[in-house]
Amino acid sequence: MYDQLYQGDSIEIMKRIQENKVNMIYLDPPFFTNRSFESSSYDGNKINFEDIWKNGINEYLEFMRNVIQESIRILSKTGLLFLHCDWHANHYLKIELDKIFGYHNFVNEIIWKRHNSQNNSKQGSKIFGRLHDTIFIYSKDSTYTWNHLYQQYSKEYVDKTYNKIDKKTKERYALGDLSGPGGSSKGNPYFEFLGFKKYWRYNKQKMTKLYEENKIVQTKPNTVPKLKRYLKDMKGIGLSDIWTDIQNEQTKNKKNIMYPTQKPVTLLERIISCSTKKGDLVLDPFCGSGTTLIACNNLERRWIGIDSNAISIKTIQNRLELENVKKNQYEFKKIMVKHIQI
Repeated sequence: MYDQLYQGDSIEIMKRIQENKVNMIYLDPPFFTNRSFESSSYDGNKINFEDIWKNGINEYLEFMRNVIQESIRILSKTGLLFLHCDWHANHYLKIELDKIFGYHNFVNEIIWKRHNSQNNSKQGSKIFGRLHDTIFIYSKDSTYTWNHLYQQYSKEYVDKTYNKIDKKTKERYALGDLSGPGGSSKGNPYFEFLGFKKYWRYNKQKMTKLYEENKIVQTKPNTVPKLKRYLKDMKGIGLSDIWTDIQNEQTKNKKNIMYPTQKPVTLLERIISCSTKKGDLVLDPFCGSGTTLIACNNLERRWIGIDSNAISIKTIQNRLELENVKKNQYEFKKIMVKHIQI
């Protein structure tokens, strides 16, 4: 099956996608900024679009409600929806998501620090600097796909925590507690090991194996055994819901900007990596400059991209070609699509 790019109305095109077909949806819709956006792409084309709603928040929410309703219909049972927004309407959108997906299917609220400077908190303004976007994550049920992601330890953390060196292997390690947290209430085994009777983290067979592998040691005679946790075996720090390590393209390198509201490829790669596996199908109904499609291509995911702006579509196609994705490698259709076979 070819990847698919469509120029046209997102809702109308989404209506033609089969139920439960998409493995992940990334929504980066208008933010209700009531602004007009204009910029020049790398090839000199003028890109402009409006995020203006004549009838105010009610018109905007009606539009978003239709998008979210189509999203839950086409999202697979193991899929996740990511909705990217900011302070303009995130509280309204959270309520709509709760109504349609169900409050119990709310997974996470990600805070992405998109700016490093308070560029919208000018001298004399009466606000705190607005530095972050919000990304809401929702599922259809508890069986959704989830891949744990980790960040590298800082040098300071490694030097402080993994400050012991194995004499034989020369590998860094730290000493960890082997006690069973919660004791009997958590089902931890109770037995004697190296002269100590207590609740342990592992059963006796595994404890014995670790000891034989020199991964359990007593730092001094008659002291409680400790686990040697080697740095090389650790995945890193589990990713939290506050992301400060991905810079916005607008502040990082303006030469990379092809669209006024363009997001970093690394941001989309993180979102796609945690929620899909290779070969899964990802939908972006407001694909702008095509960042999601580039990230999917990098991670070997299939994709569907939709945008109504002709210059946006041209920008996406040029950008895909720069990434060595030729036009004969994906299917492209304009506006009047009678049927989409996915």
